[in-house]
Amino acid sequence: MGCASSNTSNDKEALKKLNDLAEINSAETQSGQNPLIPQNSITSSSKIGGVSQLRATLMIQRWFRRWRAELEVRRRCTWTIFQTMEYASENEQLKLYNFFNDIISGLPDAFNAMQNEKNDQAETSEYFSKLSNPDYVTIDPDYKGPDLVFPIDENQIKIFIEAFKERQVLDAKHLLILLAEARKHFMKIENVQYTVTSIAGKVTVVGDLHGSLDDLLMIFFKNGLPSADNPYVINGDFVDRGPASVEVSILLFSLCLLYPNSFLLNRGNHEDVIMNKRYGFTTELVKKYGLLANRISKGFEGVFRVLPLVTVVDNSVLICHGGVSDITDLNYINDIPRHKYASILRPPTKINDDGEDEIDLIEWRQMLDLLWSDPKAAVGCEPNTFRGGGTYFGPDISKDILDKHNFKLLIRSHECKPDGYDVTHDGLVVTIFSASNYYEAGSNLGAYIKLGPSHKPQFIQFSATENTKQLPLYSRVSKVESSALRDLRTQIFSNKGRLLDAFESHDTEKTGLITMMEWTESMSSVLNLDLPWRTLRSKLVEVDDEGKIKYDSCFTDGTIEGSIANKQVTETIYRQRNILETIFRLLDTDNSGLLSREELRAGCELLAKHNGSISLSPDDLDNLVDTMDINKDGEINFNEFLESFRMVDNKFSNGNI
Repeated sequence: MGCASSNTSNDKEALKKLNDLAEINSAETQSGQNPLIPQNSITSSSKIGGVSQLRATLMIQRWFRRWRAELEVRRRCTWTIFQTMEYASENEQLKLYNFFNDIISGLPDAFNAMQNEKNDQAETSEYFSKLSNPDYVTIDPDYKGPDLVFPIDENQIKIFIEAFKERQVLDAKHLLILLAEARKHFMKIENVQYTVTSIAGKVTVVGDLHGSLDDLLMIFFKNGLPSADNPYVINGDFVDRGPASVEVSILLFSLCLLYPNSFLLNRGNHEDVIMNKRYGFTTELVKKYGLLANRISKGFEGVFRVLPLVTVVDNSVLICHGGVSDITDLNYINDIPRHKYASILRPPTKINDDGEDEIDLIEWRQMLDLLWSDPKAAVGCEPNTFRGGGTYFGPDISKDILDKHNFKLLIRSHECKPDGYDVTHDGLVVTIFSASNYYEAGSNLGAYIKLGPSHKPQFIQFSATENTKQLPLYSRVSKVESSALRDLRTQIFSNKGRLLDAFESHDTEKTGLITMMEWTESMSSVLNLDLPWRTLRSKLVEVDDEGKIKYDSCFTDGTIEGSIANKQVTETIYRQRNILETIFRLLDTDNSGLLSREELRAGCELLAKHNGSISLSPDDLDNLVDTMDINKDGEINFNEFLESFRMVDNKFSNGNI
């Protein structure tokens, strides 16, 4: 398997070095000099070799196994930090969107009617055709990137690959044309699509790519370009987080048009307009296409809405992005009007017999559970509170759903795994994740599945970053651990005030010391992160001779402290930066990366209507916009937006308001 051999070679190399040292240690036993093994661990002997040599070797092997076990503990702890912080961020995103949804729901009926009219209009092909019409876009005369020629052929794919390797960007007009054709293609496909292994003898299943062009190209290099004889299923989440979501999407959509029966896409939870605003895709569009970003964003939204939800292989293998729940029913799913779901986070509403808006909760749950769920070891099905959406489904649920549909295997993605894949629920559920180095260079391998007629998955592992392959195991673990701890310390510093309040509530005598239990409880409650704090203690704080925590030592990292200035106001803004950025993107309705006076005014009016204690006259709104527009260019960028919050917080903290 791809990179599995690299770990083995590193282990053999380390063991060889240790065994070489065994001869030295055996020879030094007589003189009492032993730099590696404790003096009393090997009985002195006048003979070199023999029993003494054997004992030295056994001692070193025990040391090596203990060393590997300690590395594994560090690796798992590091993984827990990364994953816990990622899921906490997703949970936060859902709460934020629910807040805005509550605001909109609480507005007057006239406003809601206007919103529903917009939503109904947005479901039509004419709406997307108008907003993303390439006829309104011209190609820059100086454009030197790749051209798009229909019908798409293999040469077109190769041209795209070579251009994207050189970091060239496809012009907006060509991209809009491609998006329009892709939407037409996907609209012809049902929610549940089917493929077989009998024609090519195999199907390759690829998991999350998250905007990583290097990983996609690595898969094509190792497994061959897609063709009628080399079919693929891409299992969602190909955008967000990574730097090349646009280029990855272009290749995937082009391949779908070239091989409509052999290259299939499923929708993931990140093919979602709300997730895109938080996790980078909207920002990428603004960076690459400037003022045309909104038009292109609408083009992508039109495609994401009509992506299929499920792929079934040989009527035996179920492939979906997240997973299943106790109510999953493919017959029901196949009839869902998926094009209505611009975001899975906000289901469409319909007017009931009483003239009121209502949500079809069963339909919404079917969609949400498919895209957001995760497997768990325990039996049963429960809400996925860790992520904030979908379910946790146990082995009994997996078996029930597979038996119900006469399937043998569930392949899902949605979760990063250290080895790029994971097998659970007694082999009934397989997780595949194809973005290598997802959290940090060396953090994880990517993998894909080759599925043959026997339906026994063959896992192929890889890493798109060459330099991490050459690092010894210890160096790789240390590098990734440092990155995870840096992210965690950033969280700690951005919550410094709240943590100190929690610590000092236990330290009534102002000793600067608290117990281990008090420290772990404070860290968990303030940061809301379920981490192995006892294991992390030695990495984060100092401990006195009696085992008590010197809690001030949590905040002694000078680089992080300097980066957020160690001030309460800056700390608050730093802690809420992701939330503020999402709010900024939500207010930026044209996705230009700038807030116009009209956009900011509309956002303020929305909040004022929701909160009866806020009263803003037209003059108040104009003054607010003028204040936030620091450089007086008529628009507000994200830095000005953040600075406005800092200035307001400063005034309140200084008692000026």
